[in-house]
Order: sequence, then C-alpha cells, then structure tokens
Amino acid sequence: MGKAELYGQQSAREKIAGQQAVAAQGERRRRVLVAVGSVAVVLAVVIGFVVFKSLSKPSSPAPSSSAAGVARAIASVPAATLDRVGAGVAYPATGSVYPHAVQTITPAGPALTSGGKPEIVYAGAEYCPFCAAERWALAVALSRFGSFSGLRLIHSSSTDVYANTPTISFYRASYASKYLVFTTTEAETVTHAPLQPLTALDIALMKKYDAPPYVPSGYNDSFPFVDFANKYVIDGASYSPALLAGLTWQQVAADVAHPSSTAGAAIDAAANRITAALCQATGGQPGSVCTSTAVTSVSGSI
Repeated sequence: MGKAELYGQQSAREKIAGQQAVAAQGERRRRVLVAVGSVAVVLAVVIGFVVFKSLSKPSSPAPSSSAAGVARAIASVPAATLDRVGAGVAYPATGSVYPHAVQTITPAGPALTSGGKPEIVYAGAEYCPFCAAERWALAVALSRFGSFSGLRLIHSSSTDVYANTPTISFYRASYASKYLVFTTTEAETVTHAPLQPLTALDIALMKKYDAPPYVPSGYNDSFPFVDFANKYVIDGASYSPALLAGLTWQQVAADVAHPSSTAGAAIDAAANRITAALCQATGGQPGSVCTSTAVTSVSGSI
C-alpha cells in the first residue's frame, strides 16, 4: 500500500473519529439539557403545588398583625365614646351591665399595693367564656391608666357555655402604668390544660372575696376574679358573653368605638364602672380620666 493511500485511509479514519466525537459531545449536551429540563419541570411542579397549597390553606385566625391592631383599637377608644355610653342601658335590657357588677368590699381590706402603687389582681382562665367577656372591659379601662403589650387573640372553650367567645389573653402579656400595678393569672388553657398556677395572693384573695356574700353559696373560687386594691371586687362577667357570639376579634375591637353597637356599648359601660373602681384605688389619678363624664355617670353603680 502506497503512502498516499495509507495517508488517505488515516485521514478518513480521523475524519470519522472527529465526527463521532462531535456527535458524542452533542449527545452529552442533549442529555444534560434534558436532565436540566427535567429538574426544572420537577421544580416548577413542586413550586406550583406549594403555591396552590398556600393559597388554598385557610388563613391563620389570629396573625400577630391582627393582634396588634386589636390591641391598638382597645387602647384608643375615644373618651367621647365612653362619656356618651356612661352607665349604659338599664338592666335587664339587651346590652346592659349586670347590677352590682363591681362590688364594694365591706369592710375594706388592708390596702393592697405593689411597689408603692395600688395593685389590681386578676385570676381567670383562657377556656372561661365569662373571663372572655370581662377581659375586653378590663383592657379598655386599664388602657386609660397605662398600656398593654403582648396581648394574644384566643377563643373561649368550644365545649363550654357561650362556646368560642372571641377574646384576648393576659397570658405572657405585660402592662405598664405609673398609677397602678396589674397582676394576672390565666390558670388554664382553652382546652383546660394547666397554664399558670394560682399564686398565694390569688388564693388568699379568692378565699376572702370570691365567696359569699360576694358570690352565691356554691360559686366560691369561680372565674373571673378581680380585686381592686382590696376596695372593690368583680366575681364573674359584668355583662352577658352572648353579646359577643359570632363576632370576630376585629369586629369587637371596632364595636368598642361605636356606642350604637350593642356589644360595644356593653363593654364600654362595664369599662366605665371598672374605671371608676380604678380611680378610687389610685386616689383620683389621672384627673382627666377620673373626673370624666364616663366615670361620674357611674358613681352610683359601684
């Protein structure tokens, strides 16, 4: 075989080998593209599924932003609204406050103070529908003397009377005031699991003032219980939790600013009585609150 022929055969083989290398490289590129495309398709399906689930999933009933909004509404009830509501409608009208919701401790106990300030003691439980109603009025009244932080949105028990009453919880919330100290215990969760043990002070006060003659015989140690510096006491809700049935937290928070609302007017009327008790505990401070029409109008109701 001549050199020319041999060279021609080598050239042909080299050409074929080159074509095969190019073909192989193209095949590898195609496989890579297919693999990348498959991954992209899988990712697209996964992302689409996640988006679909997030859109179809029911929204959280109490996001922190909603809790903050409700807390702001509670803290900013116009004084003019509270003045207009005053003592509210006469019992037993719908939306009225129960007679003697705030009771005078007779004889008054030794002054209850903490850090040189009058101390207000609350004992309740998250499952309790009567606590659920009372917390709204307490929070509105106390917000005129200081400020809350960390309030959470909950419902009362779904298996108790007045099931699923919308409310706030004092558990892990804080309260700051230059006029008074507000001490809270939420003894059980919405499902009756232990949450916070009653303190020695809770137990001592409830033994004295969450008993006859402040409550009927057999209702001792019931929730909610509120002691106002050993001057006044609340044993139970100030108004019917039924007024809050079917409402959202946001609706209740909006209603407290509107005296034409049945639920809002009842909460505000109860808050005015609580405010009057707080003013007695603080010696009439702050004056702008304690001399308001809202307070003077309920002076004969506590």
